Amino acid sequence: MTANRLFLAIPVRVYEYGQIQKDFSPFLEGRWRKKESLHITIAFLGHQFNPDEVIEKLSSFNWMFEISELSRFDYFSNSRVFVATTQNPTLQYLYDKLALVLGLETTKLNPHVTMMRVKHIQDATAFSAKLTSEHVPIGVLESKITLFQSHLYPTGAEYEVLKEWIL
Repeated sequence: MTANRLFLAIPVRVYEYGQIQKDFSPFLEGRWRKKESLHITIAFLGHQFNPDEVIEKLSSFNWMFEISELSRFDYFSNSRVFVATTQNPTLQYLYDKLALVLGLETTKLNPHVTMMRVKHIQDATAFSAKLTSEHVPIGVLESKITLFQSHLYPTGAEYEVLKEWIL
């Protein structure tokens, strides 16, 4: 049996994902995430829970957060990912409440959507200029929380929806 790699996330809807890929592909080499799997991870649960246990513990949880737009692109050099971000303090509040219920470590949330795992940056100067020039609405958080199970394959991670809570 495969170990559970569980996480709680907010799915996102990206407005013009094909155009984003077209605009940034001249600068980046790597694997774009599938549009239908784009999300903001709120809590990575890993192997410490089984799905039924998480669903039971969260059966009466108050899923409160503000819907916000993804408004900025960024590049996290330490993990080599191209991301879209949102400024939304209610997501930290949501994580803090989840941490209490599930016994998770206290941590500072950095809400982002991984768009691409970057293998190589073709032109770092042009990429940096493109990052700082783009400040338009990129997408929006959906009004639901999803419990995912991640399955790792040589072609990348695939996410299985185990439970959704609609706000």
